[in-house]
Amino acid sequence: MNTELNLNRLGFFLRRQLYLNFSTMWIAIAAILGLLLITSALFASIDSDADTVLKLRNLYLVVFMLGGYIFTSKVFDEMHAPQKSYMFLTLPVSATEKLLAAWLITSPLYVLVAGLMMLLLSFFSSLIAGNVEALPSLFDEVFFNCVGVYMVTQAVFFLGATTFRGNNCLKTLLALIVVAMLIGAYSAGLGYLLFGHSNYGGGPSEEFRETAEYIFANIIPLLFWWVLAPFLLLVSYFKLKERQV
Repeated sequence: MNTELNLNRLGFFLRRQLYLNFSTMWIAIAAILGLLLITSALFASIDSDADTVLKLRNLYLVVFMLGGYIFTSKVFDEMHAPQKSYMFLTLPVSATEKLLAAWLITSPLYVLVAGLMMLLLSFFSSLIAGNVEALPSLFDEVFFNCVGVYMVTQAVFFLGATTFRGNNCLKTLLALIVVAMLIGAYSAGLGYLLFGHSNYGGGPSEEFRETAEYIFANIIPLLFWWVLAPFLLLVSYFKLKERQV
């Protein structure tokens, strides 16, 4: 089989994945939408204050992100299921096409569907609260920042979906906690070695402070927004490639 990217094969595989998971996805969407509609109606009718609509919008964003992480963690369940993995791994589709199809479903397509749901819910809650004019302001910078953060951090759970077999979401969260603790311990140890009382009591120099500010203001945002997700997707590709051999 040609291992290069073929858009026709990608399209067929994308349709296959959507078709196989169609009923599960619509049941999940209907259940979440119904629950949020009831919650919105309840809170908007009790308290018609303008802040209520904004708080409900924040609730939708939390559900959007958590739901996306769980959805992403399950995107390769078929590959890890003993009864289905053989069929999935022997499909005439390259690892690149499997990776792209899974990413398109869990990132752009998910964002589009969830965005439409949030628009509907926001309109519904602002209508009940009698504050429809507040609807455009709900889709502000905070909203789009959350969408951007999701599209970056979702790649972490994408990698977890290719790596772990079972309980992918929880294992990914556990791995994140361990990594955060290791980075925290390393940073604390490095800070103690550089500025501990036994070694240097004068505090950080001006040059060091400027360097640290430059790193936090320029380098880290650059790495987060433009490097982290492509790097994690690349690692996920090699994980898929490893399973497909």
